[in-house]
Amino acid sequence: MRPLRRRSPSVCVHSDISQMLQLQSRSCCQLPAMSGIPEIPETKGQIRTTKSKTQAPENPPERNVQPSANLHPKCGVSGAFSRRQPRNLSSPEQGRIINGKQSPRGAWPWQVSLQLLHPKFGFIGHWCGGVLIDPQWILTAAHCIHNDIFNLPIAVLWTAVLGEWDREIEENTELRLPIEKVFVHERFHNFQHDIALLKLSETSKPMGRQIRTICLPEGASLSGPCIATGWGHPTRAGALTAKLLEARIPLHENSVCRSKYGHNVPIRAGHLCAGHLDGSTGTCVGDSGGPLQCSMVDGRWYLAGITSFGSGCAKPGYPDVYTRLSFYLPWIYDKLKQQ
Repeated sequence: MRPLRRRSPSVCVHSDISQMLQLQSRSCCQLPAMSGIPEIPETKGQIRTTKSKTQAPENPPERNVQPSANLHPKCGVSGAFSRRQPRNLSSPEQGRIINGKQSPRGAWPWQVSLQLLHPKFGFIGHWCGGVLIDPQWILTAAHCIHNDIFNLPIAVLWTAVLGEWDREIEENTELRLPIEKVFVHERFHNFQHDIALLKLSETSKPMGRQIRTICLPEGASLSGPCIATGWGHPTRAGALTAKLLEARIPLHENSVCRSKYGHNVPIRAGHLCAGHLDGSTGTCVGDSGGPLQCSMVDGRWYLAGITSFGSGCAKPGYPDVYTRLSFYLPWIYDKLKQQ
């Protein structure tokens, strides 16, 4: 493994912000041989961060999460394999979103494709992932809505596609619903508090195995197996994938990411450090906002994190960073209660 460099690593958000960068011909710190990777524009070697003197506490000890009163009583049940016996994924070399493994139809029925109608550039199509936590509510990453290129918390510009698997084929399992309200975390800035709630214009109705909600964790942390899913780039260059991909992702203590990203990218309690250090597996462009889900002892899948950022796509030595769901449960429930 190469020694950690003293300078700050390039940090990439995993939404397709690069599409807009290309349209606007705006410069961006770009990884070599990587077409359209969305990265935070360069700031002369210094990554802009929020100011804080508070050191984040380390992850709580791993423990099993007990079933709780979730938003939906039948949450977290995959439509493709048994609740009690999650199927074995292939090795990391074969089971990754970068050069990834195709997921079975209906395996992740809470996965959402968020599609954008840009007021200047028109219909962009798939922009970010999302996850259905309630028949009328979706979680995603805040940077999908508000970033260095645009700030579009305008509900009419967004459409959620539920029951999607192959983005290139209409299979009569998809449900397209307009967004009614957009709630970006009030303290979102750069890589902190990267979470947003979207309210659907109407309640989604379960469609067999294709549309279901995921469970929310009540405990401080989750254990595996944990899977990341998305339609992001399957290789380090090229277009988004048509079919939903999946990857088994190991969880780390936040100290691992803290040591890799340095003080210029503060890793705090609201972050979740996860990913393969050998670069064999990782999320990439188009995966932002999608779920990192873990199967627990009760056989259900719980939402552990939301895909947020990393240093490139499956870059050796750098795990990805997700938004930690357990940390934001009070914020989520408060927003839902207000509605």
